[in-house]
Order: sequence, then structure tokens, then C-alpha cells
Amino acid sequence: MDWTHYSLFVVAGLTVAAAPGPTVLQIFAQSLTGDIRRPVSLIAGSLLANALMVSATVLGISAVILASQTAFDIMRWIGSAYLIYLGIQYWRMRGAVLSPASPTPAKPYRVLFFQAALTSLTNPKGLVFYIAFLPQFVAPVGDPQFQLAVLGASYILLCLIADSGYVLAGRMLTRLFATPRAMRITNRLTGTALIAAGLSLLRVQRSA
Repeated sequence: MDWTHYSLFVVAGLTVAAAPGPTVLQIFAQSLTGDIRRPVSLIAGSLLANALMVSATVLGISAVILASQTAFDIMRWIGSAYLIYLGIQYWRMRGAVLSPASPTPAKPYRVLFFQAALTSLTNPKGLVFYIAFLPQFVAPVGDPQFQLAVLGASYILLCLIADSGYVLAGRMLTRLFATPRAMRITNRLTGTALIAAGLSLLRVQRSA
């Protein structure tokens, strides 16, 4: 793998990593609470899930899972149901998530950690992405598994950079959203987006 191909990978990878998705939406929403540990917990869970998917891709496990229509459908249905569940939770939270002084107990950090990990792991789009995206940048010369591992680790770092950007943006906007009405609107927008993502996941088809 030469530096030219790797540079192209970094640009493309950062663009993909920065694209808003279910986990990114949650990270941004939790960043508005002013409690930095909340979005960090989500980021940690997401990075763990991505590390597991990269490992599965390098070892060839992802290809085996995607080769099974049954396994793919199970992942798709679980992922869809979980995203819809999270969306409903955000709608019901009203201003609780974004209000540190709210009488409603906030979710523990470990719950946010596993929430992000489960959101990523149950989304078959993740496995499809790694199998379809990473090999495009593997050079014909050299160990392909080692190159996949390097690209996967690099993409996880790019995800960390992109997620950190959303956290920074959220913290900069904290005061702007520090009203019950703004909190309620933000929660409902996040919930609506998560429900829409869950419904769209039902339409994802396994590649032949």
C-alpha cells in the first residue's frame, strides 16, 4: 500500500465517518447535556463495535455472516427493532436527556456505552461497509490481511476524530439548547431520525 492510496483512503474514510448516522445523532444529543462523559461513553461503545467488526472482516467472519440470508435477516431485524426502540425512548425523554437538573434519572454511562455498541453491532450495514470499502484500498503486493488490519485501525481513528468533532460542536451549542423547549425539540428530532433509520434498515438487502 503506497501513500497515495492511503491518502485517498483517509479522505474517503473521514468523509464516511463524519456522515450523520444513528450513533452520531446520539453522540451529538448527549454532547448538549454539558456532561462530557456521556458522549465519551457512546464513542467508546461505538469504537469497540467497530473494532470487533474490523476484526471480523480481517478474519473473514463477516463474509461468512453475510453469506447466510438467515444470519443477515436476524441482524437486520434486531438492529431495526433496537433503533426504533431507542427512537421511542428519545421521544419519551422530552427534556430529560439534555437537562442536567431534570428530576428524571439520566442513563448510567455504562448503559450508554453498551447502547452505542449494540446500535453498531446489530446494523448489518456496518459489515457490508467494511467488506465493500476496505478491500478497495488493499494493494496487490503485500499481505492483504495486514493491510486490512491497518486500514481498519485507521478508519477507527478517523471515526474517533469525526465523533470528537460532533462532541465539540455539541458543547459549543450547549447554551443555545439549554431551554426545555429546545431540549424537547432536539430529543424528538433525534428520536424521529433513529426511528427512520430503523425503518430504513428493514429495506436493506443482502448483496448477492
